[in-house]
Amino acid sequence: MALRRSVILSSLLAGLLAGVSAPAALAAFPDRPIKLVVGYPPGGGTDVIARIFATQMTERLKQPVVIENRAGASGMIGSEFVANAPADGYTMIFTASDTHSINPHVQPKIRYDARNDFVAVGLAGFLTMALVTNNTQPGTLKEYLAAARAKNGAFNYASWGIGSSSQVAMEAFLAASQVKMTHVPYQGAAPAITAVMASQVEAMMVPLTLAEPNFRAGKLKLIGVGSPQRVPWAKDLPTLAEQGIDSDGRIWLGILAPAKTPAEAVNAVNRALNEVIRDESVSANLYKNGFIPTGGSPADFAKYLDGEFNRMGTVIRNANIRAE
Repeated sequence: MALRRSVILSSLLAGLLAGVSAPAALAAFPDRPIKLVVGYPPGGGTDVIARIFATQMTERLKQPVVIENRAGASGMIGSEFVANAPADGYTMIFTASDTHSINPHVQPKIRYDARNDFVAVGLAGFLTMALVTNNTQPGTLKEYLAAARAKNGAFNYASWGIGSSSQVAMEAFLAASQVKMTHVPYQGAAPAITAVMASQVEAMMVPLTLAEPNFRAGKLKLIGVGSPQRVPWAKDLPTLAEQGIDSDGRIWLGILAPAKTPAEAVNAVNRALNEVIRDESVSANLYKNGFIPTGGSPADFAKYLDGEFNRMGTVIRNANIRAE
């Protein structure tokens, strides 16, 4: 009888310990550094924003959040790497619209499934685009659209490449305004905006961080900002929407993890991301880099991604955009 009681007590103790150890293990995430992959070169817009978040998230997660650049193929190399990484929460990607909302529709050799190989962690926010024209063009959106319609496709617009967010944002604007223009791709944003300023092309959809200083310097005209509301650091600049053209020209940036990453890891990183965004001093620094922090839950981000995937697909199909 004593032996039987001993066995029963041992079983009960084992059960109690098992019940305690599982939550304790989950609560330990993260217990080592987190690798945050960026599919773009160091010093670029996505990389700069990712490093601000990584530094701040390190403080909140009490473990290093380490940036690893895996650049190339319009961000697809980094995304493919993360899609095939262990789904343990210790490898995630800080990525952008081009890689997950646009590339799947324009790149014939993409080797990851943007929707099924990843789980949404959190929306960091947006880089805002602006419609700019050269100084020979009219100064208002209404006048510019009238001039472009009169040319019926003879106006040119620049982008930093076929299938880039710059081209897709412009095509979304053209569809919304029912205007035809001819696409002229360049190898990068700098030569493209230089071509606008030199009046080699009529217009471009370009990040506000490049558009605003050149506009302030009188080198080009800024017709409208492609965001739903005016941006906090340049409230004198009107949006396209308030001028009658409902066209979203923003580039989203956010964190994704490999599919089947534990919810505990996803939620822990999401909490840290949102804590960073709520820090007013960090938000002020992000504004200086032309970034509008947003945040929200993983479910919010997943819903947004699904909508953007479908919206971008429609724009790309209607404009017949295909990578070379």
